[in-house]
Amino acid sequence: MNFLAHLHLADHSMTSPLGNLLGDFVKGPLSDDLDADLRLGILLHRAIDRFTDSHEQHRAAVALFMPPWRRYGPILVDLIYDHFLCLHWAHFCADPQPEWLERHYRALLRAQPYHPHHLAHGMPLALRRMAEQDWLGSYIDKHALAAALDGIGRRLRRPQPLSRALTTLTASDWGEMERGFLRFYPQLMAFAGQEAIRLGAAFTERDLF
Repeated sequence: MNFLAHLHLADHSMTSPLGNLLGDFVKGPLSDDLDADLRLGILLHRAIDRFTDSHEQHRAAVALFMPPWRRYGPILVDLIYDHFLCLHWAHFCADPQPEWLERHYRALLRAQPYHPHHLAHGMPLALRRMAEQDWLGSYIDKHALAAALDGIGRRLRRPQPLSRALTTLTASDWGEMERGFLRFYPQLMAFAGQEAIRLGAAFTERDLF
């Protein structure tokens, strides 16, 4: 999933928003001295991504893209799902999205995460820019969605104009993908809540020894 979904799922599961966002930047085994809240958020992020990538609705959405774009399908669908989350925000969150985002942006910009191994440079620049420029709220607009995809495409090992993939989708494809998202996301919310409890219990048990 992409930034907006991970931030929303952190709120839903009452886990660290920063930790859940850092899951895209902190790779490999986690150090034992990493802050417990950040650790839980990162592990939840990884579990959410595994659940998503293996889910039939996500796979069906990826399959709507024809070659050569299908190989980038997981990236494309993750960001498109943020677009659908914006469109259907009131269905999944009681707070209006602008106020909700502003609250989380302020908290994110105040944070000063550091770890000599995982976060030697502190807050990742992409997260700071996301908060300063309101990337997440802009995803409701397809033009902003296309621009975000091109930004991701420029950072690939072999740069790709990913926004072109959107032009290959028919109105029927968009409708099918949106319906799939609406079936999938409540299941993901339930999984995130349950997995947060499981991971938290695992940490509590480990800390006893």
